[in-house]
Amino acid sequence: MKIGIIGLPQTGKTTLFEALTRGAVQTSQAKTNVAIVGVADPDLDELSAVFKPKKTTPATVEFADVPGIPSGPENAARRNELLKDVRNVDALVEVFDAFTEPPSAEDITSHIESFELDLALIDLEIVERRLERLAKEKINSQLEHEKDLLSRAQVCLSAGKALRTLGLDAVDKRALASYAFLTIKPVMYTANIVMTDEAAALQLEHALSARAASDTSVMVLDAKLEREIALLPVDEQAAFLQEFGLSGSAMDTFIVRAYQLLRLQTFYTAGEDECKAWVIERGTRARDAAGKIHTDIARGFIAAEVISLDDFRKTDHSFKTAKDTGLLRIEGENYIVKNKEIAHFRFNVSR
Repeated sequence: MKIGIIGLPQTGKTTLFEALTRGAVQTSQAKTNVAIVGVADPDLDELSAVFKPKKTTPATVEFADVPGIPSGPENAARRNELLKDVRNVDALVEVFDAFTEPPSAEDITSHIESFELDLALIDLEIVERRLERLAKEKINSQLEHEKDLLSRAQVCLSAGKALRTLGLDAVDKRALASYAFLTIKPVMYTANIVMTDEAAALQLEHALSARAASDTSVMVLDAKLEREIALLPVDEQAAFLQEFGLSGSAMDTFIVRAYQLLRLQTFYTAGEDECKAWVIERGTRARDAAGKIHTDIARGFIAAEVISLDDFRKTDHSFKTAKDTGLLRIEGENYIVKNKEIAHFRFNVSR
């Protein structure tokens, strides 16, 4: 999973990046900061404690923190230059300043609309250039479909709306994938506040969420405070949170929201050699999940042995007991792997 962090200058993007990476990466204000971060996962830690494997491998997220994006038509070229580093990310996090003045849902929404308009204009330029070229080409059925999609995109973007509001299906999105449009990507709007009242922050988040469109999510957090928490030793974080009257760090929630936004889930492989978390899209078939581990496993797929983590706990973490009690199931290639399942794939590469 790759996530790009963008926003206007001085909105706290890099501070958020430092919180997410726990200060492990030396950051720069002049170039894109990139880091791969292991996802905290208590369930994986539980499996690791049971099997005591040689290796424990969490799921990871790659973050790209882009320097501040200047607004206004006169800065269009500079925006294009900066945003090239997030063309191929899976989702965007757009950070907005809500700390220099008392935040309101109306003001933050206005900032979001203004920033998204600049992104829409970038996508619109790409669409119009391609339509000009298509007008000179001999059109077949495939190009006719592309032209129809781009014409719809042109109308949408000309109105200052993001392409994600078009409600495109998976086929249409694949047809447009090569353009790497910015406004077609799922986005998490992040309001960076000064945390004084957690209840008020949640109320603001709910108000913003009520205005959010499909393929969007909302977070309200204090990036500076989150960075302070992240840089503390783990055994001191609970006392720090209690001192500020907070129920927990927003960073874990941030990752969960990113998973939800991208319709992702986790399954595990577990044993004495390695316990590992694997990230797949919701609705993934067993054969395709096996392919995440190795293409040979998918090619020679025979069956999947699966058990939910909750059922595994009922067996006192014993695969033998799980098998004897029928909780360890044998599923075929079209089985839809569920969130938080442990899976073992039988395969034969000679098939």
